[in-house]
Amino acid sequence: MHTINKKALSIAVALACSLPVHAQQAATDNAINANESKTADAQSTSLEVISVTATKRKTKLMETPVAITALSEADLRQNGVNSVKDIANLVPGLDISTATDQSAPVISMRGVRSTNITELGDPAVGVHLDGIYSPRMQGALALMYDIDRVEALRGPQGTLFGRNSTVGSINVISAKPEFTHLYGNLNIEGGNFNSKNIDAMINIPVNEEFAVRFSGKGLKRDSYLEGYYDPNQYDSRRLSDDILNAPVISEDSYQGIGQTVTQRENWWIDGAGTDPEAQKVRQLTPADKSDFYNNANEYSFRISTLWEPLDGSFSNHTVFQKYVNDSNNNLDLVNCDKLRGRSAELGGDCSNFLPSDNTYQAVVNVPGELNLDITYLRNTFNYDINDQYSLVWLLGYENMERSSAQDSEVGLDPWDGATYFLDGTGAESFSTEVQLQSDEYGDFIWIVGANYFHEKTTTLGYYDNPMDDKAFWDQPDRSTDAFALFGQGTYKLTDKLHATFGYRFSDETKQDKGGRTYRCSNADGCAVGWLNRTDLNNLPADYYEDPAIYASYFANDNKGSWQHHDFRVGLDYDVSAQTMIYTYLASGFKAGGIGDVYEVVNDRTGDVTRFETKFNPEEVLTWELGAKSSFFDNSLNLKAAFFYTDYTDMQYASVGSIGNVERLSVVEDDNGTPVLDENGEPVLDFQNQPVIAYYTQNVPGSTIKGLEFEFDWKPYPNGRITGYITWTDAKITEDWNTKWDYDSEYLFDISYEESIDPENTLLATNLKGNNLAMTPKYTANISYTHTFNLGEYGFIHSWLNASWKDDSYSTVWNVDKHLDDMDFSVSDEATQYIDDSRDAFAVYNASIKYEPQGQNWYAEVFVNNASDETIQYWNNTSKGVPKGSFGMPRYYGVRAGFSF
Repeated sequence: MHTINKKALSIAVALACSLPVHAQQAATDNAINANESKTADAQSTSLEVISVTATKRKTKLMETPVAITALSEADLRQNGVNSVKDIANLVPGLDISTATDQSAPVISMRGVRSTNITELGDPAVGVHLDGIYSPRMQGALALMYDIDRVEALRGPQGTLFGRNSTVGSINVISAKPEFTHLYGNLNIEGGNFNSKNIDAMINIPVNEEFAVRFSGKGLKRDSYLEGYYDPNQYDSRRLSDDILNAPVISEDSYQGIGQTVTQRENWWIDGAGTDPEAQKVRQLTPADKSDFYNNANEYSFRISTLWEPLDGSFSNHTVFQKYVNDSNNNLDLVNCDKLRGRSAELGGDCSNFLPSDNTYQAVVNVPGELNLDITYLRNTFNYDINDQYSLVWLLGYENMERSSAQDSEVGLDPWDGATYFLDGTGAESFSTEVQLQSDEYGDFIWIVGANYFHEKTTTLGYYDNPMDDKAFWDQPDRSTDAFALFGQGTYKLTDKLHATFGYRFSDETKQDKGGRTYRCSNADGCAVGWLNRTDLNNLPADYYEDPAIYASYFANDNKGSWQHHDFRVGLDYDVSAQTMIYTYLASGFKAGGIGDVYEVVNDRTGDVTRFETKFNPEEVLTWELGAKSSFFDNSLNLKAAFFYTDYTDMQYASVGSIGNVERLSVVEDDNGTPVLDENGEPVLDFQNQPVIAYYTQNVPGSTIKGLEFEFDWKPYPNGRITGYITWTDAKITEDWNTKWDYDSEYLFDISYEESIDPENTLLATNLKGNNLAMTPKYTANISYTHTFNLGEYGFIHSWLNASWKDDSYSTVWNVDKHLDDMDFSVSDEATQYIDDSRDAFAVYNASIKYEPQGQNWYAEVFVNNASDETIQYWNNTSKGVPKGSFGMPRYYGVRAGFSF
């Protein structure tokens, strides 16, 4: 990888040095002209005119009849944006979290999101790179740099952008090479957590017809967690000798000594294995922050070319991009802020089972690993057939390879566990689209096209419960083939009134060929047996990575196909040269899924039962009414939109039980502790056990309505105020009779087996009336920029930003709404510490930047999340401990850069 980087840099330097002197002089002249232009802009109150490609052709932002936010590279840099997940506060109705088990962002827009980010799921918000669909959400984490703009479209984009743009689309458009002159820039950033960030770009016009652009970015940051390694957990194969030989604090467990559950009251430690030294309770070992969970170690580079023959009628833009993430993965953390103050009788706060009362901490026995390598190749070919028609051909290729290791229970439970994805896991996709477009001058402007998409995913990995069950996934060929025909046109009814009609036919097939899930347990003799901890830890760390040792498997072969017709009907009216109003009715569609197949063996009878977890497509129908207007000589832009969405069969993925089967398993007492015989061995018996799966349900019906108001105002030449205010109401409006799956053990004071029994009537519930997840009722964002002109001494640019989100729910369960209709065994007081409510919060960012008069370099100090707000984005809870993914704590530092 580094070799490619060096080659790219060598080519750039060689080409730059070979340019004639007059080209470099032209670069100097152009730089002077550019600075003069900047100075002129600074003295004006007129806002710049922004062009977007929301309709797959270039239009002005304020004349495009769709809710869209456009962010420039300057906006992204000012807000400290490194990837798609960092733009969440910059776009109305947008919320982005991270699902740590898949190292992928979960994007929510206008109340709609996807909760299945495995290879079986699809997003609700499509991510496009240079207009080309990027199917795997891990790819959306790729570093952002040298960006022309980011376009966030809200509302169904099915007719033009197609699959998985149910409620919107995010299009990241990279900067194109330019023929004008040689230029470039270099930017560096340093911050707390030993953060180092560098990006650079060079634009090289080889001649008047061909230009090439090289750009790249690297990000390295220590973990912001208080991390510890725990030698007292069951599986210690991946820990160093120093950790395993940490000082002894107790000769045996249940002495109340230590900071964690596995130190103070580990039920198995005294009888687990034959090595007395391994049975002693030892200290935790602080982790090195440079290679612990939630650190960053990423880099990316891009090579793009643009060819436009002077005597030709076509242009060709090619982009090759590489992204590598070699960090130590991410973890779900305990929400210590929510637990703070809970009494010991109710379960205590973080100081009762963790080293400190701090959300940003983790205790693990499995070092984190994440190796993510993505190669992108994109090509856009434009051909002018004649003065009336043009042809656009898009080609996209994406290849993702990843492997990872992640601790699952993070020291909160003596039942150990970890998830591993091995080399060979990945996804390869290819897409192509052909468009025929009319010119922009007639009464009828239209576009028609065809799109084909193919993706093949491969999964190789396993979940390891070191005490018993292991499940190994070998899915060599899970594929998606999607074909679409589409068209959209706008007809000029009068000089001011336009009608838009759009249609798309989609045909999608998903298939699993040769997929297998291997099984290994103590009952079948594959695992080492109950309490044989010494034998386990004598095995190699990769012992269970070989499916050949597993006792049995079941096939996952499955197939599903779906077809759909989407439409768009709209009107827009130019009230004046500065004001337009628009309305449309549009549909969106996300295909169903084949789900996993489970064939479960009854340990007593040997009978095999097959469970399939297919799920239906989801659909939305949205009506939107909007207005866009410019005031005061184009110094104030206002955009407003009201939308109403009917949401059918929302796909909701979670872990739960899909049936029952008899298993040979350990007998437990009323406290959940295994019963031992006279020899100290666990007593085994055939018991009715649930079949646990990660599966997707369909929520029958929901309704979402809202208002969005955006503003961009330049009240005086050196000042600018931008932002938005939103109101959203998103609720489940039809009966959804399902099984309660939010921390049932704790809330109902029942056993694990009872909590996941799909036939347990105690857990039957109807979630009608619940709010959809991650959808605050009100949000607001405002930025203020002021430039101080120091004359010959240059400029000082100050920037303040505040973002506020109302309280909301992080899941669809809305626990506090069911205190009366569910038979919870714990008090209302206890429930408030572990429910899924998220309090309102505000985030403040600021920076001060200095530029000299020539504006060819800058220096800046900044702070993000100045109030050090702890923000939870993803929620799950177990046995009275709320967990989830969280945003970074306060981050501050300096930036500097120069351009030439």
